Amino acid sequence: MAATASVTAEESVPPAAPERLVTAGFQTSLFFAFLGTWTALLPATGITLALKVNQIDPAGKATSLSLVLGVGAFVALVAQNIFGALSDRTSSRFGMRRPWILGGMVTGAASLLGLAFASNIPMLVGTWALTQLTFNILLAGLNPVIPDQVPRRQLGRVSGLIGITQVIAGVAGAFLAQAFLPDLTAAILIPGVALLVLVTVFLFVLKDRRLRREDVAPFDLLLFLKAFWTSPRKAPDFALAWVSRLLVTFGNMTLANYQLYFLLDRFGFTQANVGQAVLLLTLIGAATTIPTSILLGRLSDRLGRRKMFVLLSAIIVAVAHIVAAMAPSFAVFVIAAVVAGLALGAYLAVDQALIAEVLPSRGDVAKDMGVLHLANVLPQTLVPVTAPLFLMIGGGDNYAALFIGGAIVAIIGAIVNQFIRSVR
Repeated sequence: MAATASVTAEESVPPAAPERLVTAGFQTSLFFAFLGTWTALLPATGITLALKVNQIDPAGKATSLSLVLGVGAFVALVAQNIFGALSDRTSSRFGMRRPWILGGMVTGAASLLGLAFASNIPMLVGTWALTQLTFNILLAGLNPVIPDQVPRRQLGRVSGLIGITQVIAGVAGAFLAQAFLPDLTAAILIPGVALLVLVTVFLFVLKDRRLRREDVAPFDLLLFLKAFWTSPRKAPDFALAWVSRLLVTFGNMTLANYQLYFLLDRFGFTQANVGQAVLLLTLIGAATTIPTSILLGRLSDRLGRRKMFVLLSAIIVAVAHIVAAMAPSFAVFVIAAVVAGLALGAYLAVDQALIAEVLPSRGDVAKDMGVLHLANVLPQTLVPVTAPLFLMIGGGDNYAALFIGGAIVAIIGAIVNQFIRSVR
């Protein structure tokens, strides 16, 4: 009932760029909402899902993981676009974004149950697809909050703050996984508790945009589907930002998705102790990413420049991947993690800020954010599909080819970003 009272006091907000500065309390609650979301999702993508596949199909783990990730990525590809567009049309008295955040939170937590108890690869494919569906409903409500609420002069700071939630969640997830392993069920389910608590707090803090029913055009399926296409001729900077994010994300994921198997195969870790190695690498990455992101986010706002940080990030990514690919020992691989943390910090500092500045329409924020989210999701399909091709070079398990290939793709993405004209 308290939530209803707070919502009815909200006023309808026109689809114009926000000008009022957001408060520290809003930034904090938004930060923890994203943190809760990523804490529930990232351990599965980086640790527990890979271990679950290894437990079920140790002989064919790389191929099976590619199948699980690929199907889940396809579901995510469609889900956030559809629900983001529906969010832009939502005229609920609870607001435009809140119903989707609430629905995604509840169903996302429930989907983790299915994931935890999957006992074969087909079940794992289905439950991971469901997890991707529900969490993308949640993100379809959360992601538009930044362009909805945050003015341009705070975009770099808030972008850096929200960006590091993935890094902190990676640390928290690795810590929780290590704490509960080898009990994979607990390692998957416990982060769901953080999701429920932290997102619920934000639901009470959010002063959501409200859309009047008379401002919603009658639903037309053909127009709805056409809305997912944004002409590069009409919005060239939006198109360039999309391609750049796709390529940079692809490059980053080649190392992130196959790091665990690299540790198992190259350095002799086992399922019993690999969690400790991943936790160490995650902590080291966070120690470099978080301060870098915060400092460069503020510097980006002060200088009014975004693109130079994307280029800097890609160059450092290339160095990190080359060091990782050639690492003769785990100690050298740790150095690669330090370098990768610096690269991620530079990218997260400006990514959301740059995206918010090239959106083609203030009236379709969630839909456009959903289209841009495709650039995050497509690599989740493309990397598992292309990774086996790199890995089989020279007889198999060629992680060096995979990591260096990813570095090259990230560099190309950063070069594409430099052609954006409306952002410095």
